[in-house]
Parts: sequence; structure tokens; C-alpha cells
Amino acid sequence: MALRDLPSTVGSDWQLLPCRRSRIMTINVLWLGGTGWGRGGDGISETFAKHLDPKRFAFGFIEYPATYGAGQSYGDSRAAGRRALRAAIKSSPGPIVIGGYSQGAGIAGDIAADIGHSMSRVRACALIADPMRMPGAGMPGVMPASGFGISGPRAIGGVPTFWAAAEGDPITALPAGNPLRSIADFTKFMAIDDPVAAHRWGAELVKDAIHGRWQRWWSWENVRSWNGAIAYARGYVVDGRHTNDYVLHGHCQRLAECINREVS
Repeated sequence: MALRDLPSTVGSDWQLLPCRRSRIMTINVLWLGGTGWGRGGDGISETFAKHLDPKRFAFGFIEYPATYGAGQSYGDSRAAGRRALRAAIKSSPGPIVIGGYSQGAGIAGDIAADIGHSMSRVRACALIADPMRMPGAGMPGVMPASGFGISGPRAIGGVPTFWAAAEGDPITALPAGNPLRSIADFTKFMAIDDPVAAHRWGAELVKDAIHGRWQRWWSWENVRSWNGAIAYARGYVVDGRHTNDYVLHGHCQRLAECINREVS
């Protein structure tokens, strides 16, 4: 069973890996790539897909903007991704696994949290480098990474959810008191392409401040973590903690094998 006849709101460029014919019902894996990979093609997502059982799973990318301030803000890109994933879930036949990498993981995790127990067709959620990973979240039999997502923790109940998180990746395994958390808080609606977008960014910052939505990394209880910003920034920019580590250290493969075992 392939993913077909999906609405135009999802995007027309679905990349499906072949699923061998079997008497077992195919489980469709609806996946969102990371920032800059709105049509798929990033090595992390493709490595995960390669290790899924091809007799049981049909993997497909969902098209969405996947931007971070260039042309469209991160917040607006996430909103578009949520709409696309909801449309794909509605149109996809049979049982489903949802998931994504980085920005895509944040979107898929939000949808899983919203669904809760209301949609039994969504059998599981698989998240790589989730920017809203809860402390201690991971997968069975694997030591979870320390810290939690740079955007703050998001609980998911009702949908079995499994996380791949590389130690030292500031997007998904950042200490509570690390100053890099301000980046997530301040740039959610960053867009400077035109005056209207820039004004909205400023307005959203003020709104978040008024409603107390900024993460309090500067609390005195987190003082021991303050000096780690440079090391975590280097891990992101230079050392490949958010990219290469997921392939080289087997995180993608272990998550796919977890889905193979846990989802039926």
C-alpha cells in the first residue's frame, strides 16, 4: 500500500521507499526533514529510513517550508508543517507512524502531543534531535542524553514516542541553565526580509515577555551551567553533534530498529 492521492496542501514531491508486498498491512511513515530540507534529502532522515523494515513500512517525506528566518520565520514554518502533517494523516490510509528530524521533530512531536489518545491509527512517533525533548526521554535499552530541548520540554501522552538524542547536541540535549536557550526564545518569529515581518518579530518578543514564556536559564540555581555555552555552540557549528553524530554513532539506526521492534 503506497501513500497516494495526497492533497496539494501536503506537497506533491513525496519520496517513497519501496515496500515489498506482504500480507502484513503496510504502516506509512510520515516524515518531516530538518531546517533547510523541506523536501527531504538530509542524510540523517535517509539513514533512519534505510534501516526501517521494508516489508512493513513505507517511508515518505512531507513537504513544508523548513525555514528559520530566511523568507519565513521559524514559527511560521512550524505552523505550515503542522498543517501539512495533519493533512497527510487525514489522507493516508491505514496505520501510521509520524516523525521528523530537528525542526521536523518539533512539529511531529507537537502533533503527537495534540493527538493524545484520540487517533489510534497513529501507532507511534519517532523523533531525531527534537528541540522540545523532555528530560530523560529516549528509547528502550539506550541511555538517554542529558539535558532537554533548547525550546523547552514538551510532554507527549497517548502516542508511544521514541527519541534519538546525541549527547552534546544543543538542540535536543542542552543543560537547563545554558544561555543558548535565549536563541530559541528570541528567534522563533525572526524575519527581517521586510518591515512588516520585522515589526511582528518585535511584537511577538514583547508578548512572550509579558506572558512569562522566556526560559529562565539565568536563575541562580543554574549558575553551574552558564559557562557551557561556547562548548555547546562549538558542538553545533563545528563538531557535528546535531548532524554527523546521528549517523556515525548509530542513533538513526537504533531509532529505526526500535520502531521495527515496538510498532505493530
